[in-house]
Amino acid sequence: MTRRPVDHTDAPITGYLDRLSARPGERVVVRASSTEPDVRVRLLLVDHDGTAPVRVPVNAGLPDRVTVPHQHLDQGSYGLVPNPPSFGGGAGAVAGATTFAVWVWPTALGDGRVGVLTQAGVAELGVDAAGRPEFTAHTDDGSLTVTASAPLCVRRWYLLTGSYSERGIRLEVRPGSPLASEKPATVVVSAPRGALAASDEPLVFAARVVDGVVTDNFDGKLSAPCLFDRALDAAQVAELAADTTGAWHRGAAAQWDLGQEIGGDRLLDLVDGRHGTLHNGPLRGVTAHDWTGEVLDWRFADTGYGAVHFHSTDLEDAGWEPVLTVDLPDDLPGGCYCVELASDAGVDRVPFFVRPRAGAPRAPIAFLVPTLSYLAYALEHVHMPFLPEDPREIAAPFARRNRLHSLYDRHHDGAGAATASLLRPLLGLRDDHVFRHASGPHQYSEDLHLVGWLGRQGFHFDLVTDHDLDAEGADALAGYAAVVTGSHPEYWTGAMLDAATGHLHGGGALAYLGGNGAYWVTAIHPEKRHVAELRRGYSGVRMWESEPGELHLASTGEPGGLWAERGRSPHRLFGIGTTAAGLTPGAAYEIRAKPGDAAVDELLRGIDRDTPLGDFGALLGAAASFETDGYDELLGSPPDTRLIGRAPLGENYMQADTGPTTPHPLSDPVDRRRSDLTLLDTPGGGRVFAVGSIGWCAALSHRGDANDVSRLTAAVLRSFTADRYGKER
Repeated sequence: MTRRPVDHTDAPITGYLDRLSARPGERVVVRASSTEPDVRVRLLLVDHDGTAPVRVPVNAGLPDRVTVPHQHLDQGSYGLVPNPPSFGGGAGAVAGATTFAVWVWPTALGDGRVGVLTQAGVAELGVDAAGRPEFTAHTDDGSLTVTASAPLCVRRWYLLTGSYSERGIRLEVRPGSPLASEKPATVVVSAPRGALAASDEPLVFAARVVDGVVTDNFDGKLSAPCLFDRALDAAQVAELAADTTGAWHRGAAAQWDLGQEIGGDRLLDLVDGRHGTLHNGPLRGVTAHDWTGEVLDWRFADTGYGAVHFHSTDLEDAGWEPVLTVDLPDDLPGGCYCVELASDAGVDRVPFFVRPRAGAPRAPIAFLVPTLSYLAYALEHVHMPFLPEDPREIAAPFARRNRLHSLYDRHHDGAGAATASLLRPLLGLRDDHVFRHASGPHQYSEDLHLVGWLGRQGFHFDLVTDHDLDAEGADALAGYAAVVTGSHPEYWTGAMLDAATGHLHGGGALAYLGGNGAYWVTAIHPEKRHVAELRRGYSGVRMWESEPGELHLASTGEPGGLWAERGRSPHRLFGIGTTAAGLTPGAAYEIRAKPGDAAVDELLRGIDRDTPLGDFGALLGAAASFETDGYDELLGSPPDTRLIGRAPLGENYMQADTGPTTPHPLSDPVDRRRSDLTLLDTPGGGRVFAVGSIGWCAALSHRGDANDVSRLTAAVLRSFTADRYGKER
């Protein structure tokens, strides 16, 4: 079974890998598509010299060239039941009878004909191009279609039932809560045209199959889909609409309970075990037609969550064929790598990260590569008409024209994209990525500034990704004296927070070299590690909000939203948390620490306290820029957090929406539009240095590393690793 293909545009060659993290001796699989089949390949070690990425070829026994076909992006989620009940009469038999019934909550109409509950060759319940429900029965004498006279309204529940028997064809549309302009029930009937045809085609939810291709995807929710081996009359449909126990009690031949196994992809049939499977990642854990608002957590609800939200732009796995396997050498050093794919039409460099071999001695420092944040942003294409767009960014145009989404974007129907997959082209995750609204590096392309700087400063470090930390917990950080974050480590799982907290309680150090960190509750799907999920709540800086009753993640069941709303504010981990955001020039830090604190004095040795620190940088011109953090005792900052410096950002930045409209009477009166530079000692003997700004890492390499941002960061890391480096020397 294939899906509707969509050509990729704006990228003559592009690819993705089966993983972002690997160890020496492991295999990486490359999937790619190219408009020119002859493609040169190289494995490159990626570094940064302070001005541009540096790429060094690595001998990994790869062929010089591979053939890369032009592959498609097959989008749209749907459900598939391979062996539905058979209702056809066939030649010489009785006419046969069936009823297809399902509750629908459409979210986009009028873009074309779509399937709702369909079995090719038997019967199809759908919506036409004008948004009107329709039902088609396929008979031995041809197809017969009836169409409602009025279109559906978006974001409202309707029970659709389509029946066929020797009495004819019947379509009924019954609104869950009729509007003044709607009838309680609309019925369309027509005379029969012969025996209902038989078919061994699968039953499809939220799409239809045409010549073996899944197409005509539906945008919206489906709830309580069921099939009957008879035609329901008006009274029986009314009983079905009022049913709160399940259609199987009324003799259904099949009924799929979409509220079961919400964390998985299986569709459970309550009647005869005719189970199905969801494809391409539709959203589960969503409210159904019988949700009353009394229970907000699907884990504790007996009813109300038996629905699935399908999108015509869902894409969980591009499904491209492999074009290359890379067996990493056993002695490959850790670091940032990419597989370069180059044709006469273009080039793509697909990144991944190499950790040390299992059991190998660990470096003093672990750089926590924020792969969850990379994934969240990698296809971000939100259009802000009040901000110019730098034409050097290729990720956003590619995503827009190919209907690909990040966790910041909305689907075609306006619903927020709550899941993101690694198994598709992620062009924002490239070493030369330019963020269009800042005309500078962002995420991976900025973090490479840090990687290059660490190497030039002589710091030995290993890479550990977010995905590694989530999977391994405390073991991933064991043995490291210090953990260093990237510039924008925004998306964290609970396991990551636990591991970082345990590292500090065990006496380890943490250098938080970014801003807007540990902000959103995020999960990596336990069975599908390539999928990340979040639910955005009703506070925080956000591009969309979850529907009422849909704040709990389907993959883990945990509450979504901000970590602060679960009592795990980043202030408790870093000493500071999100305060402001802006895309105008940033600011420098004013040193606020007075002489006399031995630890702070040592860090500031050789730095002029009277000169602003960080009045430069490759991102918005300053070390304090883009998104920033500050101290807030009411949100969990420990009272003994020491303020080293503060950068006031002014009216061009907006205050992050993390508090009530009316401030708490004990809140800090200082303008929240600021970045705080802090030092914190933990009860377990750990220490946290926090810079509270996305722009910090992009300032490290200014003037060939000869600047005070570089000097201060180096002093911090030397103090964090003094014992380890002393032993090594």
